[in-house]
Amino acid sequence: MKKTVSFEEKADDLYLLKIPFAGIWTGVYLIRRDRNILIDSGLDAGGVDSVILPALRELDLDVKDIDLLLCTHTHGDHIGGHARLKQLGIAEIGVYSAGADKIRDPLKYNKLIRSVFPEYSSPSPAVLDGVEPDLVFEDGAEISGLRLIASPGHDSDCVCFFDTGTGTLLTGDSVQGNGTITQGCALYMNLPDYEASLNKLQKFDVRQVITGHPFLPWDEECIKGKKAFTDCLELLEKYDTFLNENAGMPLPELSAGLIRHLNGKVPEKLFLAMYTVREHLLKGKKNGFRQCQNP
Repeated sequence: MKKTVSFEEKADDLYLLKIPFAGIWTGVYLIRRDRNILIDSGLDAGGVDSVILPALRELDLDVKDIDLLLCTHTHGDHIGGHARLKQLGIAEIGVYSAGADKIRDPLKYNKLIRSVFPEYSSPSPAVLDGVEPDLVFEDGAEISGLRLIASPGHDSDCVCFFDTGTGTLLTGDSVQGNGTITQGCALYMNLPDYEASLNKLQKFDVRQVITGHPFLPWDEECIKGKKAFTDCLELLEKYDTFLNENAGMPLPELSAGLIRHLNGKVPEKLFLAMYTVREHLLKGKKNGFRQCQNP
């Protein structure tokens, strides 16, 4: 019999659901307060039907009991179930303003991401339906005890949600660490934004961070205090050092070399790592690094 995946309480009335995804998991957050709020929806409609709905039923909840559906960003593994939840009668869908256009047509953006390094990219999904948001929020918005904090870097529309009552920061993919075992290293499409977001997040009274995937080097998805931010900033320095020393290599080889240097497993498709390495090389070029060869 297939094991049921359940919402795990990580703070007062705040839960995490780990939906199986490509050998790891992607997280869905649930807040049960004056309103029931769901944040992210996993990869697709199948995950909604087979994982999210049974997990909600364990808590005596139905989709129609969810007052608001939000997202940490509009990548397909985080909003792939939004259209299905809308179909099932979820009350309202909200999004950060930088992701409003993307959530309407996420497949278009999914293809655009892969078009930068097409030879090294996995194919886009056959189906990734968009939704029309009911509510659009700006940085700093207060939503039933949650503060939306814009935290670009991984992508331009990334946000964290800070639960002010418990000091819990729900980061989705905004805090990457050393990436997941399937990525090979951290993924950020804009390094200056990513570094600025880490420094910004450190200023909040964060008591624990709850990530959206099992990011390395952490053993748990709940990281106490502000350790997650200092770990990420230290990793940026390690990336810089290796890439500065090896910057003459072609981009794909350099990306694989970084992953091996970090004792990671090189994925079959390197496009995620190539985004990150390219960002460090652009930074390094400004600081006098050698420029790598084109892929």
